[in-house]
Amino acid sequence: MCAKLRIAQTDCTLANFDENLARHCALTEEAIRDGADAIAFPELSLTGYNVQDAAQDMAMHLHDERMKPLRELSSRICIICGGIELSDDYGVFNSAFMFEDGRAESVHRKIYLPTYGMFEELRYFSAGKHIQAVNSKRLGRIGIAICEDFWHVSVPYLLAHQGAKLLIVMMSSPLRMSPGSGTPEIVSKWQNISCTYAFLFSSYVATINRTGNEDSFTYWGNSSVTGPDGTIIAEAPLFKEMVMDANIDFSAVKRARLESSHFLDEDLRLIAAELEASIKRSRS
Repeated sequence: MCAKLRIAQTDCTLANFDENLARHCALTEEAIRDGADAIAFPELSLTGYNVQDAAQDMAMHLHDERMKPLRELSSRICIICGGIELSDDYGVFNSAFMFEDGRAESVHRKIYLPTYGMFEELRYFSAGKHIQAVNSKRLGRIGIAICEDFWHVSVPYLLAHQGAKLLIVMMSSPLRMSPGSGTPEIVSKWQNISCTYAFLFSSYVATINRTGNEDSFTYWGNSSVTGPDGTIIAEAPLFKEMVMDANIDFSAVKRARLESSHFLDEDLRLIAAELEASIKRSRS
């Protein structure tokens, strides 16, 4: 199976859903014309990142009528984007949405909400409680994480062992300091994380980071797709909006796992038993 994945490394307008939605629709229509099977956007791409107290006002149910244009476009393409989700019990989540074949699904709620340094997500969002790979007609079995989630090895580990051969990471990652000469440290760290996970889990890893400025935040872009051997196969520039395509050839996952079985040899029963023992010890 092969799939053409379009990555939309975009900026967005803070707290302006209508403008951001129009941008999503225009880029999705362009991707359809170009024969893409799927298009993926950054974290909170429909709302902007630093919404703060406006999060409750902007939160909407996935089946809100305002989402109808994306549902309609998804009859011809898979759309993965970020928004603020209002759950049935009125929780407010930083979520990943997937639209495909006219249907809408919340495929991941961000679990690890950074509240340190410049970040304060836990003040405005509830934390997700589940890690679950999902099936896409056009992409096969995939796992989706949101930014900080990927700094916790348990998230990609579980997604990969649930059968995901493509791990998609939606990001709104800002610089931790003013741009200077050379590659910023946060960029190098993300590159190392992506390549390491791709190799260890013998899976594709696609990172979609936004660009632009929002309040005091500067987002650095540099979205990428890494193959199951840990080699970067597509990479967008720093600080610039760009759409780029990557051919996801799942036979490469087969080759990687036949050449080295380190992922397949993982002893899940041992891990589960040791985790349970650790939990019991922490309670005693």
